[in-house]
Amino acid sequence: MEERKEIVRRYVSQGMRVENAATMAGISKSTYYYKATGNKPGKRATTHTKMTDGSIVPNNVVVAEICRILQQEFMENGYLKVTWTLKDLNYQIGDKKVYRLMKEHNLLNPKKKKAARKYVEHSQPNPSQPFEVIEIDIKYIYIRGERRNAYLITLLDTFSRIAIAWDLQFSIKHTHAKRLIDEFILNYVQDRYPSNTQMQLILRSDNDSRFIASAFREHLHLNFIDQQFIHPATPQQNGHIESFHSVVEELVCSKFDFEDIYEAREVFKRFFDTYNNRRTIKPLLYLPPSVFLKEWDKGNIGLKVEVCKGKKKINNFFFRGQRPYWITAPSEDFLFWQCKIMSENFTFVHH
Repeated sequence: MEERKEIVRRYVSQGMRVENAATMAGISKSTYYYKATGNKPGKRATTHTKMTDGSIVPNNVVVAEICRILQQEFMENGYLKVTWTLKDLNYQIGDKKVYRLMKEHNLLNPKKKKAARKYVEHSQPNPSQPFEVIEIDIKYIYIRGERRNAYLITLLDTFSRIAIAWDLQFSIKHTHAKRLIDEFILNYVQDRYPSNTQMQLILRSDNDSRFIASAFREHLHLNFIDQQFIHPATPQQNGHIESFHSVVEELVCSKFDFEDIYEAREVFKRFFDTYNNRRTIKPLLYLPPSVFLKEWDKGNIGLKVEVCKGKKKINNFFFRGQRPYWITAPSEDFLFWQCKIMSENFTFVHH
């Protein structure tokens, strides 16, 4: 750019008009006259954040709120999820500002390095209502204190992503899978669908010996549940529960060394409670599964469906009404700590 400006200056010194010289050099007149100030371009970053009640709080308060969100167990959220959580806490804030604040205070999650891979197309379930298609799978959980693996079996709804039922044992048989199906029917199907035959429920699974057992398949048939097997060596066809297992690996397995299976069960009990009731999921409009399911039942959430090459394809969800206020009030100790900070260091501005 400086070379082109030098060409313009040389021709201008010889009497040529700036417009003509700039055109010859391939730059605009404004570019020639522009002088860098050394400051970062763009609008200055704001130092305060608005609340829905009209008040304004300093960014320090927002950062403290972000820290509180991230300090909760199993809640290592990225900036987008944190943004929607702050919105639910009545902050009028965008994702770009949340990203900037989290980056300035080293609160961002480490970026995951994606290895080069060849992508292939695989069929995925396209449910149009809760519990229409559920998936079941088993994951190894290492118990370090006993130097052996336990087995985590989980039943997951592909529509609401809610973990319907789970069990953790050193030995898993088809009878354990049957008990999960019984929990599913008792807690979700009977109240929602008084007669199971009104809708065809589908269970997707791999070809594990527990799931192909005759007694288990007969149990599904008696409860009007159609079983579908994914193709061998294609776990991506059970993508919803495989994605769930990656969350388990990241938030539980990589962080806990279990002394015995009883400790593991207590940790997983807390994890499943957080996952179902507090941990937000992007495809669910940044809501936890249980809250999403409740809003769906109330009719506050709709589903956009498009037809692609003759096949039904789910696009995304949308709110028919207002986004729900679902976050519980902060604990008394945090509320006291926050009020103390604000009274000592900050000034609130009201309109």
